[in-house]
Amino acid sequence: MQISLRSHLIAGSVVVLGAGVIAAMPVSQVQLHLPALAMPSAAEVALAAFANPFEQLIATAQQSQTYVFADFYNGGDVPTPGAGEANWPYAGFDQSGGDFLNYALYNQASLGYYAAVGLLPQITIDNQPIAGQLNLNWWNYINNVLTGVTGAATAVSAGVWNFPSALITAAQLAIGGDVNAALTVLSGAIITPITSAATALIGAGSYVVSNVVAKATAVIAALPQLVTTFAGAAVGGAALTAQKSLAITTAVISNLSTLNFQGAWNAAVEGLLGPSGLPGLSLNLTAGAGVQTGPIVNPATDIAANFVPSLRTAVQAAQWTITTALSTSAAPVAAVPGAARSAAPGLVAARGQATAQASAADTASASATESAGTAKATPPHRAKRAAKAHAAG
Repeated sequence: MQISLRSHLIAGSVVVLGAGVIAAMPVSQVQLHLPALAMPSAAEVALAAFANPFEQLIATAQQSQTYVFADFYNGGDVPTPGAGEANWPYAGFDQSGGDFLNYALYNQASLGYYAAVGLLPQITIDNQPIAGQLNLNWWNYINNVLTGVTGAATAVSAGVWNFPSALITAAQLAIGGDVNAALTVLSGAIITPITSAATALIGAGSYVVSNVVAKATAVIAALPQLVTTFAGAAVGGAALTAQKSLAITTAVISNLSTLNFQGAWNAAVEGLLGPSGLPGLSLNLTAGAGVQTGPIVNPATDIAANFVPSLRTAVQAAQWTITTALSTSAAPVAAVPGAARSAAPGLVAARGQATAQASAADTASASATESAGTAKATPPHRAKRAAKAHAAG
């Protein structure tokens, strides 16, 4: 009995001592082997995110703001070489030849003579070039007609003033027996002033008529190109809109067919609300410059084939092409006393001294981009910009 009780006491003491030893062991000696937790990267989180429709709407609003208000003088918003995609986002200018096309927009009348990305600054800078050129033409016509009238009046007044002395001279010749000489003096005193006056008036009238005909002919000759540009904007724009709509619809249906709801959502949100979708395309086809649809290697052919102009480009091209035509001058006629002296200056030719300071490379590039035989005239913003660059240099 005593042996059994002692055995139980010994066993209990061992258990208590063992528990105390275990409790006193440092925690750092315990080696825990837990599996590593895989944390998703930021890129994986972004890829897994659904497109935010509000962000897409804000981006579209920002593009609209740029296309309407971005001015000429604050920098960064002027069509310049090397900035095609930056100036016209989601318009295909990131393709081969996009920067050259962007530069041609600034230099070429048939591509709109862009001075600013923003529509309202462009309208302000252009300042109604057709009306301005028409005014210059009218003032020039009136000036030349008045010059002709002044010349005729001068000839008549000189004839009237000199007639008494001529009459006395003729009488003296007749008394001396030289009747033929007397008649010659009288006819010269009468006919010469009348002829000079008529020549001055006819010269002024001929100048006005010939220049009106020349300008009208130039405008008529430019009409086919203008019609082609507007037709290209309308037909090409409709085709691009249809293609974009089909691509968005196809992407949504394709993702839904594979139960990829995230892909379907993103395709719909970006396509219907974002600048890369239909809203951005509409902006590029209206207030923007247009859409480049393919590479431009040979500007003479590739611009016409791989560029869909916007409505804005068509309108600007029309106004500058007509302005250029209205500045056309008729072939000069033989100089006559008091007659018209010079052709009407172009809208920008009158201010074109500063433009001559542009670089030879600029002129060569602008000439190379000219298409469809459109005569090149320098708009006001070119003269202002060249003068500003010269002053800064």
